[in-house]
Amino acid sequence: MPKLEIHPFSEDFREPAAALLADRHARHRAAEPLLPEIDDFAAQIPEGEGAVATRGGDVVAYVIATVGAERAEIGLPGCAASEPEAIRDVYAHLAPGWPTWHQAMIPAADAELIDAWFRLAFGLQFLTAARDMSPIDTPAFDGTIRESTPADLQVTADFDRLLWTHLSRSPSFSGLAVAAQDFESEWSTLWEETDEFPYHRVAELDGRVVGHVLLFNRPTGDLRVPEQNIDLAHAATREDARGTGAMRALMADAIDWAREQGYRSFTTDWRVVNLEASRYWPRQGFRPTFYRLVRAVPPAPAV
Repeated sequence: MPKLEIHPFSEDFREPAAALLADRHARHRAAEPLLPEIDDFAAQIPEGEGAVATRGGDVVAYVIATVGAERAEIGLPGCAASEPEAIRDVYAHLAPGWPTWHQAMIPAADAELIDAWFRLAFGLQFLTAARDMSPIDTPAFDGTIRESTPADLQVTADFDRLLWTHLSRSPSFSGLAVAAQDFESEWSTLWEETDEFPYHRVAELDGRVVGHVLLFNRPTGDLRVPEQNIDLAHAATREDARGTGAMRALMADAIDWAREQGYRSFTTDWRVVNLEASRYWPRQGFRPTFYRLVRAVPPAPAV
């Protein structure tokens, strides 16, 4: 068998890399039909710092990363392989020049590719997911669901503060600077952005808002988001309202609304170390589409 050779990525390798990506995406769509159809895979191949592995002149793997001061990010189309083991050789070639935080978005259905990255000491941190528009049973909720208004700014900002605070604790350890964030300012223009955020409703129980759901028209054109899709951008309930059915009532309403508007799929994402999210959203019909795998490389010791 010809030996494996590693080369810097160049335009000469774009079409062979696109063929690998097309094959990867076809297998991915066979496992998850809600993923988008793609016409031009060469256009999906990203710019960045990359390399390919060849065997006998044929490209068998590639990795391309966006490298910044703090992290190297391998995006949705950033790697593919006909020989997944060769991904490890390409990474080994590229990684010495990277900062210490590495991450890679990998199709959740591609067990061989995931295994190659796991054997490079990457772990699962975050995932994206999708579901169809099948309804969920409307729960017994003693409150009401209504559209939000600007008068709900404070409670909406508090829901975001609640999520950030939750993620800063064990086992997420997000490092998010909750105290430094101006949540009210961040959310103050929400009601002027209805094209981008067409749905924001709250759940009221016993005269107070106990939960909310925000939907987002996430841009299409990548390997993850299909046409006629709506994204679950933010959802939260007060801790003392959990178990009341407020979130399930909100989601039932959101799905019904989205289906009536002609949307064909829902996408969302969550950190897998968020214990509540990682247990709740799969029960609402969301299936993983991509995994974000991460590795923190220890810095070299001082000499």
